[in-house]
Amino acid sequence: MTKFQFLVPVDGSDNSRAAAKHAVELAGKYGAEISTMYVADIRKYLPHDEILEIIESAGEEYVGQVRELALSKDITVKSAKVLTGSPVDKIIIEAKELDASLIIMAASGRSHTKATPIGVVANRVLRSCDTNILLVRDTETAEHYKKIMILTDGSKDAEYAAQFGMSIAKRYNSEVYACTIVNTQQKIIQRHVTTYEDVGHGKILGETMGYSEAIINRLRQRLMDDAAKFAENVRKIADEKGIKAEIIVKDGKPATEILKIARDKQIDLLVLGSTGKGSISRMMVGSISEKVASTAKCSVLVVKSSRIERIVPE
Repeated sequence: MTKFQFLVPVDGSDNSRAAAKHAVELAGKYGAEISTMYVADIRKYLPHDEILEIIESAGEEYVGQVRELALSKDITVKSAKVLTGSPVDKIIIEAKELDASLIIMAASGRSHTKATPIGVVANRVLRSCDTNILLVRDTETAEHYKKIMILTDGSKDAEYAAQFGMSIAKRYNSEVYACTIVNTQQKIIQRHVTTYEDVGHGKILGETMGYSEAIINRLRQRLMDDAAKFAENVRKIADEKGIKAEIIVKDGKPATEILKIARDKQIDLLVLGSTGKGSISRMMVGSISEKVASTAKCSVLVVKSSRIERIVPE
């Protein structure tokens, strides 16, 4: 059986070392091999041989630390590389060459600023790479995922994410929350313009009509019922794996509600599906997905549908 390949980019920061610990812990539970890498972004420095030598020497130390940590836990280290160039490009290329199952990296490293909570490199890798990505944030529970929240919108991508999330939950004996957020206010069109079909019923063509509060309430309830079914499907996956999962269904702005729930429930790991086109789940597109990945206080696993047939673990 082919072993899972975990790619662990490092930059020497405390966050990066925490991510390496997560990688080693997870590799042990999956029998995975680890490859680690450091990329010297020489575009930031003057092209001087002595400076490059110092940077590469530091890089050797950083990947060496990951190698020692992995070997101390009997984890096979397939490669430990120090490269030069664009960190984002090199990480994506290396992941492809390894056929990596998962990239495990710090959500923010040396490039971290308050304006970019997720980190420039992590954000660009998340957007551009087809490989599943675990963005690690160092929390009080360290690399032990006691509480996992799996987000779903009923899509196939979300189902894949649920499978992966449940796999991790089973190995960590985690509490699981199956969560669906629906913004009914955004989805319900409370007014519409009459058409030719309405004219025969005493309405004027082009007239603006409003739905009654009773109709709006029924529409809202239908949306919430559908959302509950999505969450229930995730709970069925949990049942199949012998895991108890609590359902959470909320009406509101997805990013805001997700972050609030994650904070209130003290979630250690958020699991989201991906369309593979830069949006994390069809329920959360564009700025919403980035806000969740960027500002969550816990680690975030983004499952890319482009790899599902090969990598969803049992």
